[in-house]
Amino acid sequence: MSDGLLIVYKTKGCTSHDVINKIRRKYKIKKCGHSGTLDPMAQGVLLVFIGKALKLLNFLPKEKLDKQYLMRITLGVTTDSYDATGKITGENNKGLSVSDEEISEALKSFSGIIDQIPPIFSAVKVKGKRAYEKARAGEDFEVASRKVNIKSIELINNYIDDNRRNLVIRVSCSRGTYVRSIAHELGQKLGCGAHLSYLLREKVGDCSYNRAFPMWKLDNAITFENSESFIKMEDILPISRITVTDEGAEQIRHGRPIARAHIIGMEAESDHSHDQILMLNKSGKLLGLYRKGTAQSDAGSCVLLLPIKVFNDNED
Repeated sequence: MSDGLLIVYKTKGCTSHDVINKIRRKYKIKKCGHSGTLDPMAQGVLLVFIGKALKLLNFLPKEKLDKQYLMRITLGVTTDSYDATGKITGENNKGLSVSDEEISEALKSFSGIIDQIPPIFSAVKVKGKRAYEKARAGEDFEVASRKVNIKSIELINNYIDDNRRNLVIRVSCSRGTYVRSIAHELGQKLGCGAHLSYLLREKVGDCSYNRAFPMWKLDNAITFENSESFIKMEDILPISRITVTDEGAEQIRHGRPIARAHIIGMEAESDHSHDQILMLNKSGKLLGLYRKGTAQSDAGSCVLLLPIKVFNDNED
């Protein structure tokens, strides 16, 4: 099985870890992991890094892990988890009388960098323990707020169903944003309470749900390597790449610096100014991740490429 990134469409009802376990079991893959948890009630894009591609996750530019969601917020009902899976903590009919102007003004307050308090039923750690574990144990605690970036938030639809007002909203946000908290805080701002009743993760970075690999194909162990849902390891990072000679490839295999004489060609990435460079052999296989550096010799200083991460064939 090739190393790379698989864009999966997680269905409602399963956990992100369930998806990982399914891939490991169905495809006999030892190492894989995802880049951001998607709650059981949510569906949509889950990025799964397979094999040695896991080692690239920490080098992805932050914007490549930004999220876009389509969410439905139901006014007038609050829950302890801030979504439809939680225990109802309050109900009222005030949401029916909220005006369009009030909704518009409340949504504007979420735009930009804001302080957000994650739900108590979340995976954030509080004094070394997951918040949801403390909440389930009935412990009394507070979750600290943190900065998140709401890049855009837009009202798509506003309708009444079963005597409840529902708001359909599309939001683009930074990694680590809890959209459940957006639903809860919007309800507070409107004075009626609210909870998240539907969630679709439409995009993670440039990876959209309409090119994601469906769960039924995972269930049937259908090959994904030649599908549009799979990104080869060499194509995951949007950074410049250098092709090296056979001697250069051997230097990389041993984690040694690369000199100008080892370089055959370079493909520059103009959209991202990163210090890291992908190192490839003549066949286009990714050998390592390097950075620019200098070294001293008898002739003075010279520019070299220095190793950050090396990917050898004998690694698990």
